[in-house]
Amino acid sequence: MKFEELDLSPEIMSGLNDVHYNELTELQEQIIPAILEGDDALIKASNGASKIGSFVVPALENINKEEDQEGPSVLILTPNPKESNEIDELVWAMGYHAQIECASIDLDGDTEEQKKALQSGIEVVVGNPGSLIDIANDLRFVFRDLKLLVIDSADEMLSLNLQSKIKDIMKRVLCDPQTVIYSEKLNDDVKEFASHYLEEPTVVGFENTPGMLTEPPTIDQNLKQGYIYVPNRMKITTLMAHLEETPTDNCVIFTASKRGTDRLYRVLRKRNLKATSLHGKLSDEKRAQRFANFTNGDVQYLLVADIPAIELDLQRITQVINYDVPNDVDEYRYRANLVGSGKASRVVSLVSKQDRSDINELESALGQAPKELPLPKEVKQKLEERKKKKKKSGKKTKKKRGSNNGRGKKKQGKGNEMELPRPSFDKLSGGRSGGKEESDKKAGVIGLIKKLFS
Repeated sequence: MKFEELDLSPEIMSGLNDVHYNELTELQEQIIPAILEGDDALIKASNGASKIGSFVVPALENINKEEDQEGPSVLILTPNPKESNEIDELVWAMGYHAQIECASIDLDGDTEEQKKALQSGIEVVVGNPGSLIDIANDLRFVFRDLKLLVIDSADEMLSLNLQSKIKDIMKRVLCDPQTVIYSEKLNDDVKEFASHYLEEPTVVGFENTPGMLTEPPTIDQNLKQGYIYVPNRMKITTLMAHLEETPTDNCVIFTASKRGTDRLYRVLRKRNLKATSLHGKLSDEKRAQRFANFTNGDVQYLLVADIPAIELDLQRITQVINYDVPNDVDEYRYRANLVGSGKASRVVSLVSKQDRSDINELESALGQAPKELPLPKEVKQKLEERKKKKKKSGKKTKKKRGSNNGRGKKKQGKGNEMELPRPSFDKLSGGRSGGKEESDKKAGVIGLIKKLFS
């Protein structure tokens, strides 16, 4: 793609020609149109000319279109003096024909000169957060009409503990600018940082999953939360017994795999319960149809696997059951958020032996921990039956072993038919053939060897 195709102003195009910018890089093709349209953005990019150009070009174009701008229109924050100066030089070169001025407020510059530059009415400010906030505080300087804020190398700045400096700078921004954040990595700190400053951003280079930059919902304090410790090999039995004891208008059951949803679907159908399932491998058409069947009330139970709760546009669900406990606390919160506020509404988790560590983490992380619920009556009855059978079988086994079928223990001897024949010494010495002659030969060879090496 050529820069001419972006329909940029003649002054900016002249600046691009001066620095030999002819074709857009792949990154610039994705970013520049989004910034020109005014979208917030979160962008994966490493340091280099392609990244710098991706925000400098649209920044200069937007400044060139403005009229009667007072004070800085663009603020670019970057972690180190070297990159701050590189950006400053590129802005000066590209914006020369449009008479756009820039200043670098960085750690290596002269403080008094930087103060004068900041007060001179420049359009673009590039700065290191520490130096910029110190000078802004001294001058009591504020950004009243900022149009674009670029936070460069966010992961690096957070690793240098500069988030407090950035926060102080943002207190001096008295408007609501378009915000673009660049980061090479997307860890939890960057996610939290980006969610604070971005609003419905365009995401480039990172997997854009629903809710990735939003805070998980808080759980309603009035919501009933519980868990049931499931006996060994009785998970389906416990689920079905629980459903019978707590009938609901609608219910979403989350499992860990498609195989789990398929198995539960067959069990529910055998009991004449209306159910449908959703999983990640369904086509969009089938997924929409099954989802509609549940929301329309045609089926009572929705079985879900491989789909985060945030992707389910559901409200006022009577009951959510975690057939498999989620290992992510935020996912639990999103599932709980599906449930309505009625008296019968609840979230119930079935906790097997393998899930106990997950439920313990949930208990420690949630402000309102789920409560342990008693086993359903049907499950208790089956457990009692299982114990009785185990006792009976244990008694029979003990009787057989101790009494030898009531005949008593027989003494070993010549007249005992049960006694196993004992091999002779000759057979033990002679191997499989058991011949004494062969045994003597073997013993003679071994004796010769011992004499040779003694």
